[in-house]
Amino acid sequence: MRRALALVTCAALALAGCASLPTSSAPTTFDVSARDGSGIQFSAEGPVDGSDASTLVTDFLRACAAGTQDDYATARLFLTASSARDWQPETEILVYDTDTAPSVNAGAEVASQTEVNVSVLGVASIDASGVLTRSNGSTVSRTFTLVREDGQWRIDAPENMILVSRAALTASYSLANLYFPTTDGTDLVADPRWYPSRRLASHLLAGLIAGPRPSLASAVSNAIPAGATLPSHGVEVADGVANVELTGPMPSSEGAHASLAWQLTRTLKQAADVAQLNVTLSGEALDTETIPPSPQYSLDTLVGAGASGVGIVSSSAMAPRASATDAWAPTVSPVDSSLVAWTGADGVYAEKDGTSVAFLPGQAPLGPSVDRYGWVWGPATSASWLSVGGGADGAFSVGVESDSAGDIRAVRISPDGARALIIRGSTPSAWLGVVERGLSGRPLAVRSLEQVALDGSVIDASWTSSTGIVLAVRAGTGEADQLVTMPLGGLPSSVVLPIHVTSMSAGASSASVVIVGTDEAGKAQVLLRSGALWQNAPVSLTSARYAG
Repeated sequence: MRRALALVTCAALALAGCASLPTSSAPTTFDVSARDGSGIQFSAEGPVDGSDASTLVTDFLRACAAGTQDDYATARLFLTASSARDWQPETEILVYDTDTAPSVNAGAEVASQTEVNVSVLGVASIDASGVLTRSNGSTVSRTFTLVREDGQWRIDAPENMILVSRAALTASYSLANLYFPTTDGTDLVADPRWYPSRRLASHLLAGLIAGPRPSLASAVSNAIPAGATLPSHGVEVADGVANVELTGPMPSSEGAHASLAWQLTRTLKQAADVAQLNVTLSGEALDTETIPPSPQYSLDTLVGAGASGVGIVSSSAMAPRASATDAWAPTVSPVDSSLVAWTGADGVYAEKDGTSVAFLPGQAPLGPSVDRYGWVWGPATSASWLSVGGGADGAFSVGVESDSAGDIRAVRISPDGARALIIRGSTPSAWLGVVERGLSGRPLAVRSLEQVALDGSVIDASWTSSTGIVLAVRAGTGEADQLVTMPLGGLPSSVVLPIHVTSMSAGASSASVVIVGTDEAGKAQVLLRSGALWQNAPVSLTSARYAG
């Protein structure tokens, strides 16, 4: 018998849109589709006596979806006794498309044994450390071997993995960030991970102790002392207070104290049940009240270019910053609006308070990027080198890994300065890399590039925060351009754009977007997003971009 997956949600959702609950029938279970982040929890029952092989595996998948609620105790009931002891389900999580049900097919029974094949449309995988890798949307298949145990089908020696839908993932898991100090200690860099929402604070602290992913090693440090350990009971949370008991040496300097408190507070307060921290290291209390203020980035500063030059655009006017009338794709520093940069006829120009601070020769049709340290990232000088300027030494080159991915078309630096979003290739694709820096934040190299999995070619891209990106994507000839929003380490969502786009830039959220392109009649347009609507720029512009 097919049993519906039981779903539990708050009464407010059930009451939405109706005046009273129906009383004419008895309550029954039912299936619903859950939107990401809806807060729905999944539950499941153990195996039913007499289940055939396909039904047992189907019910096992439901129990896996609910596994974080009972540490997979119910899911283990579907396994043979020896397999139940050895199975490590969270070694890998394969995430499949919610809109396509798994295909479950059983083979013939031979000597009290059979195989059941499960095929799904995969969208991502998550490893044991919580790092998500997006897939290309191809079919993923797994085979389960079933044997008779006490007359009932049971799964024998399954892989150390689970299959869950995207809806089940976002209902039971949280995308949260481990935060690690930059090498100069001036900001915290996010390392996104997927952890079970249940006891999230404990998972986050264990992640901090394990340290950042290898690709971030050159850009961050870890304020948690080497060798620190977490007690077996994890982090206990009561009345909004997380009691963090670490075993390890107390940092020796006040700066190290502050960095540790900052790192722990920023990370653990992502858990919904944590409002305050009490932290001890080997019984010695750590002050978590005196922590550095987080840097503020003005990403919603809109810079326009037109016949009157380059300026900061407000709701009704443009405050001039530079007189260049041939400027294209201007931008501004995320921390200092007096530093502007733009593409000119023969290269990238930058001025601060009206004084030239950089000229980077070459072609940069999508415009430069200005990082929080004041460095201006301009044209590519080859498939593996970028031109950077803004200091007393003039222009210099910064190496970029993976030159086999094609020529570099544009670079966008994250607000915290730790990551580079690079558009490259003849069919443009987006790549995320880590920025290695020296003294005074001087960029040295962009390393550890990973491609952003997208359906289509990338027109332009932008950061909405140090952990969020927005991309304009073209799926194919004749198809409407798409605005794709994606958190680092997360899954994308998209909306259709109203014009044929040539460039795009976002402010502090995907609600603040400017696009430049042409409408169906071929007329040039500069449009600003206002909620779900698009409006013409308030002043006459040929192009515009937000800060960064």
